Parts: sequence; structure tokens; C-alpha cells
Amino acid sequence: MDVLVLVHGYASSAAIWRYTLENLSPDRFRVIVLNNRGAGESDRTSDENDYTVETFADDLFNVVEALDLDGFTLIGHSMGGATVAQFALEHQDRIKGLVLMDSTPLNGRSLQDGWEEELRERANEPDPLAGDLGFNAPHVTEDFKRAVMADIARNPVERFIGGLRSMAGLKLRDRLGEINVPTLVIGCDQDTTVGFDNIIADYQALPPALRHLQIYHGFGHSPNVEVPRRVGTLIEVFSDMAWELDLKAEAEAIR
Repeated sequence: MDVLVLVHGYASSAAIWRYTLENLSPDRFRVIVLNNRGAGESDRTSDENDYTVETFADDLFNVVEALDLDGFTLIGHSMGGATVAQFALEHQDRIKGLVLMDSTPLNGRSLQDGWEEELRERANEPDPLAGDLGFNAPHVTEDFKRAVMADIARNPVERFIGGLRSMAGLKLRDRLGEINVPTLVIGCDQDTTVGFDNIIADYQALPPALRHLQIYHGFGHSPNVEVPRRVGTLIEVFSDMAWELDLKAEAEAIR
């Protein structure tokens, strides 16, 4: 049975993958969805350095080691895209395919003066810091919204600050040429959170022979919520392709 590992983004939790999970065949895939530290019911601290891309990638490796996973497809959404890219650059011998879904810009971005103070003030307001989570899609239920927002409301402010600082300082785009497994970039042309230009720039930095691109027209930052059936089908097709290429490479190595 093929294995998929799903990693969520900046403010959200594993709950964001509900609709995607409903559109993945349980007979064909073992799907592992984890909460990064500080998300959902996972442990949280008051140290901003515990909520960086590097820390999340290290935690992911510990999960992979504990579950003895090898040859799986690794999928990351938003900040999770940077997390899985970091993991792949350090441990790509463990994966057979990589998916970057509306990834935070892997070349970082500048932050406005006073951003930290503003973020601390917003974190104290009644409504949690959420962003574009695809809630406007017609199939999204109030139950789903409550579950996702409840997890976001439990976030420590240090997760917001540490995560944003970490994403701003990313310098992974120039290293994407080191990726040697099939990599699928999924993006949406109405994504104002990361910007369509950044999605394309990250795609173009990947090795041409291994990169694949899917753009959804008219949708925003969270296709895993907005168009989960299409995303589920795409992940299944891509994972099958990556599996076949992996088997072919192993057969050629034996010759």
C-alpha cells in the first residue's frame, strides 16, 4: 500500500486536510496526517524558535523514523510546503515523490516595520488569525469551519511570530535544483497569500526533468479545501507515477 504524508501550513492544523482525506482511496493509500508542534493537540512551548521551518522538518523526520517510513509521497500546503522542501533537501532518500501545494515563497519575503507588535495585538483579538482557508467554497460546512478555527484559536502567539519570521528568512529556492525525485507544484491563480509569481518561480527552480505543474483557475490559497476532489485525484495520479518511476529506477540500478 502506497503511503502519503500530509503536512499543514502556518496557522492551521491537521484538520485542514479533512476534505482531501475524503477524496483519497483508503484501499490504495495509507495516509498519515500530522499536527506540527503547537497545532491541534500537539505540545506547545513559549519559545518562538520551536516554530520554524527547520524545527518542523526535524519533527517530521522524527515521525518518519518512529513509523519506519520509506518510499512515500510527501505533501505540504502553505508553510508545510517549505517544511517538506526542507525535509526533502535533507532526507530525499526517504521519499519517492514531493508535492508543494501553494507553498509559502521558498525565497522568503520582507516583513513590514512593526510587524511583530501588530501580530501580537491581532493575536489577542477575539477572532483568530486565519488567512485564506477556502471557507467560501459551497461544500464547506460550519462543523469544518469550527474545527479548524478552534485549533487556530489554541495557537500560542509564539507560533505565529516564530513561523512568520522563519518563512520570511527562507533561502530554499536556490537549492531546489538539488531535488532528485519527481516534484509536483500545485498552485491557484487567485492565491494572494503567497502570490502566483512565487508559485511559478519555485516551480521553475526545480530540475526540468522532474518537475510537474498543476494550476487551478479561479481559486485561492487552499485548493485542498476548495477543490478537494480534484486535489485527491491529482495526488493519486502523481503518487502512482512517482511509484512507477521509483520501481523503474530500482530495476535499472540492479542491472
